[in-house]
Amino acid sequence: MLGKVRRTNRKIPSFAVIPVIVVGVLSGQCLPAVAGHEVDRGLRDLVTKHCVSCHEGQAAEASLDLAEALEATSRVSGKRMLPADLSDVWVRVEKVVAQRRMPPAEEQPLSEEEHLEFDRWFHERLVLRDGLSHVGPTRLRRLTQEEFLASLEDLLGIQIREGYNHLQSVHVADGFVDRVLPVEVPGESGFTNDADALASQPLPLLEYMKCVDFALAKMSGSSDSLRMLTGSPELPSEISDGQIHDIAKQFLHRALRGKATSKHVERAVACYAKEVKSKTSMVAFKSMLRTILLLPEFHYRFESIRGESNPYQVTDFEFATRLSYFLTGSTPDDQLLKQAADGKIRQSEVLDAEIRRLMSTPRRLSLSESFAGQWVGFDGLLGDDNLGERRHSVAVRAQYDELLYFFDEIFKSNRSVLEIIDSDWVYVSNYTLKSYGADQFTKAPQIESLHENILQSRALTGQARRGIERIYDPPSIRGIQSDRYGGIITSAAVMSLTSAPQRTSPVRRGVWVLDRILGHKLEAPANVPPIEQAIRSLPSKKPGKLEIIQAHTSMSGCKVCHQDIDPVGFGLENFDPVGKWRTVYPDKTAIQSRGMLPSGKSFASPKELKQLLLTDDRDRVVRNFIRRMMSYAYGRSLRPHDRITEDNIFQDVVKHDYRSNSVIRAIIESPQFNCRQDEES
Repeated sequence: MLGKVRRTNRKIPSFAVIPVIVVGVLSGQCLPAVAGHEVDRGLRDLVTKHCVSCHEGQAAEASLDLAEALEATSRVSGKRMLPADLSDVWVRVEKVVAQRRMPPAEEQPLSEEEHLEFDRWFHERLVLRDGLSHVGPTRLRRLTQEEFLASLEDLLGIQIREGYNHLQSVHVADGFVDRVLPVEVPGESGFTNDADALASQPLPLLEYMKCVDFALAKMSGSSDSLRMLTGSPELPSEISDGQIHDIAKQFLHRALRGKATSKHVERAVACYAKEVKSKTSMVAFKSMLRTILLLPEFHYRFESIRGESNPYQVTDFEFATRLSYFLTGSTPDDQLLKQAADGKIRQSEVLDAEIRRLMSTPRRLSLSESFAGQWVGFDGLLGDDNLGERRHSVAVRAQYDELLYFFDEIFKSNRSVLEIIDSDWVYVSNYTLKSYGADQFTKAPQIESLHENILQSRALTGQARRGIERIYDPPSIRGIQSDRYGGIITSAAVMSLTSAPQRTSPVRRGVWVLDRILGHKLEAPANVPPIEQAIRSLPSKKPGKLEIIQAHTSMSGCKVCHQDIDPVGFGLENFDPVGKWRTVYPDKTAIQSRGMLPSGKSFASPKELKQLLLTDDRDRVVRNFIRRMMSYAYGRSLRPHDRITEDNIFQDVVKHDYRSNSVIRAIIESPQFNCRQDEES
């Protein structure tokens, strides 16, 4: 259980092949003590012997010039981090070396000693810095559009986005602010809160101004909002200097997340004083709030900078900000800011209580909507349904909600992250039940919740249904009494996401499982032979799907990836493009959901495939979940120097039976979450 987790003496993993002792950063500390020395020796001989004959100069294979990378690496002192682009080169090399894909089969392989030598060098050069573990430079983070809108709503006590629609409409369209704001592009981490991606996209200032004006218009007409901001349900025609000073000070404290200064207050009060001379108090009040909500300090999560290249703790207000946007996707509330102001927020019992409290607020849904939705990709269902941009049908809405509710249950009830692969319960909608088959499910199981059920109000019952025609009923939890379903891999949403409009795609499904579930990202090889070439090579004039793909993937340059992709993809062929179970293709050809994984293990059904993932690939599944959530929490893609923290979190999660909340708690206690590190001079 979350409240019982204590990690004040967490054991740090040992690295058997690395002749250094790494002492990790304990919770609340940021000064690890490590012994080490700069080691580039041996790498030059290894690369020269096995790599440069193919990877050198302008004609280097795969455009990978390792001779140049080696020279560039040798010029960087061990006291400094390798530049990101150079680090990426060695991460790429490490991946293919670890998979025994390089050197090629026809070349002399690396000996075990050479593998160990390369692993040792990689750890000391890319994971450590001058023999020390560290957190890497901390990027300036800007609020995402979702964070911006949620913060506006919470600061003003209003709702500016469309409320939950209980109607079974032909479609559900976005509201004003969603239509105004441009589409955000996710970064290398896979999430829109990626600091580098946000830095590369211009701040849509005009659009934000429209959203702020829209929000302030809502505020001015809400007695509850005015009471929260001023203490009165109506704004008086005259407000004293002292009153406006106190109102501005309190609002700035919340809007700037505890970092407001006396100058901020003076400027806000001056703005009000200037406007109220010729306009009403409400117009002046809105003008003051507008000025505050357009401050850079609101849109950017500025943190105090010491100019130090070693990790140091962020302030309590900055920690509260990190905590709130991680768990709720919104600005810290009054209670969280008070705990920070009192210096108590990092105390173990206080932190436990605050995490539980935040996880019981409606904003918890951001973990399912923003984190899980972007990681798994089911957020892509919305706005992709032939009804026009940013609209979705009831059927697509049902598919989306099934995964939204599933992930919220994972977090709400502190379920094992392994249930993402397979579970004895799922959320099923009436609108997809026919595709699944009603006989596949049984009554709802009893699951003990750790946090509040924030989605309960969406299901209208009894008198609440009266007077509403064609009600949309959200999915409900059900037990499973067949081998077909459980987890998310065989859900209608994932089957739809990984299919072409009118047909399934074993390759797309296989790639999705490898990438999103196992964390094995594949890169398309250059000069892939066209599929028509494979078709022409077959004796049959009407070859089947399996025959065509097998011919294509047996070609040189394709086999190395498809030996991993195809068995997984074909193992899910019993599901049609919308997740309905089938045993034959439209041409009556029998479907064979069987295959053999590269490990040599075979399976004969989707259920057996999932069981192999839970046994042979359990660690990969859990580590992938951890890495994805670390990226989301830190707002960046992970780098080699994050591996020590990943190992610490993994060991902790294993001890706590793979529970989702143990991942959350361990990330919050990690040095990357507690500390920052500035750019090197």
